[in-house]
Amino acid sequence: MTNLVPSRNGRHLGTLLGRDPMRLFDDLMTPGSEVVWSPYRAPVSVAQTDDGATITADMPGVDPQDLELTFQDGTLAITGKRGDLLYRYSVALGHTIDPDAFEARLDKGVLSVQARKRTEAKPRKIPIGTGDKALGSGESK
Repeated sequence: MTNLVPSRNGRHLGTLLGRDPMRLFDDLMTPGSEVVWSPYRAPVSVAQTDDGATITADMPGVDPQDLELTFQDGTLAITGKRGDLLYRYSVALGHTIDPDAFEARLDKGVLSVQARKRTEAKPRKIPIGTGDKALGSGESK
């Protein structure tokens, strides 16, 4: 059995025994669909956390001065150039990301981008009162 990984425009869709086989079927049967079967994983990965996201992208041979990152309308655009080869990726992160709180680092051909959520978008714990006070009663005992 092969380990082919279906993807559309660089987006991982799952494996044949993956999470949603009907979505995979729909993607394959949609006219004009760009589903590509590849034995390789996509060169971009996104790990979501409560504080934001970490994006890693393979950029072999790209110098930092030939790399451009832009964030607009909730989408991070990554463009890198090595000679005649152009790398271009887009990652939808949403509007909870703070556009002023990005950190990017290129090390040994791997770009790592830390994107932080806005403070108001981060999950907050809600304190729970004890049985001494009824919520909203406003009366004292």
